[in-house]
Amino acid sequence: MSIVWAENLVKSYGKVVAVDGLSLRVDKGSVMGLIGPNGAGKTTTIKMILGLLRPDRGQVRVFDQDPWDNPNIKSRIGIIHERAYFPSHRKVLEYLERVCRIFGQPESRAREVLTIVNLEDVYDRKIKDLSAGMLQKFAIAHALVHEPEFVVADEPTSNLDPEARSDLLELILKLNREENVTFLISSHILPELSRVCENIAIMNQGKIWASGKLAELSEKFGAKTTRISTDKPEALAELIGKLDYVERLLVDSRGISVSVVSGADEKLYEDIPKLAKKVGAKVLGIESGVASLEELFRIAVRSGRGGKH
Repeated sequence: MSIVWAENLVKSYGKVVAVDGLSLRVDKGSVMGLIGPNGAGKTTTIKMILGLLRPDRGQVRVFDQDPWDNPNIKSRIGIIHERAYFPSHRKVLEYLERVCRIFGQPESRAREVLTIVNLEDVYDRKIKDLSAGMLQKFAIAHALVHEPEFVVADEPTSNLDPEARSDLLELILKLNREENVTFLISSHILPELSRVCENIAIMNQGKIWASGKLAELSEKFGAKTTRISTDKPEALAELIGKLDYVERLLVDSRGISVSVVSGADEKLYEDIPKLAKKVGAKVLGIESGVASLEELFRIAVRSGRGGKH
């Protein structure tokens, strides 16, 4: 069963086409990642799903209803914003109890959701005194007050350090497994998302470039990679990038990911030690596998297959 069904959505702002023929499914009980660079059209897509914007063309259904200005839909959805704003002078528990009253929930629900997000020790702390990580957990607690079936998180980790991002995503995974909450997570920060998202949709320039499970997408787009761990990734990558059989190249502080033309894997294995010797690099490991989410993302942003990236 699909909680969200969108078909051929188009939305423009004047001459700027923000969403251009987008189709998307979010299945009940899943954690779906909507991945794309800033300006890809993710937020506009989310606003149409939430019923805050009307598409110019196409259709969107949430819980099999048109979400536009639909209170029945809004009551079943929780929202986690990129930058959540709450009255900073209010105390954590006091404010959530007030929110409970607004939603017609018992005040005890406030303590319940704070326990779910591991904030039971900050009841009397003012909201302004919460750390960035705590504030995002508080935003999740706020989103859960009315017991939503579906939660949309728009760039929920963008202002967090790596440890806080990891904690937040683990919390989302826990809520999905234990509370059966369906999530749609929009993000351009990728390293941890593959741990929690069962399915991903990669968005660029208003379109869905690809969607599905990570391993399936890697296989579909020929994104098999060889991962080279080395102490001099940049120097070694410069030489590897000149090999005529290399299709794509991604360098980071820990090593190099390389995709080659079909049948050239053995040749790459032969050439790596030779090239490493030229630049005085130590090869700490060579491992073959499917592309990471980051690599698929780069392929999408740089207009698909072909060329050395």
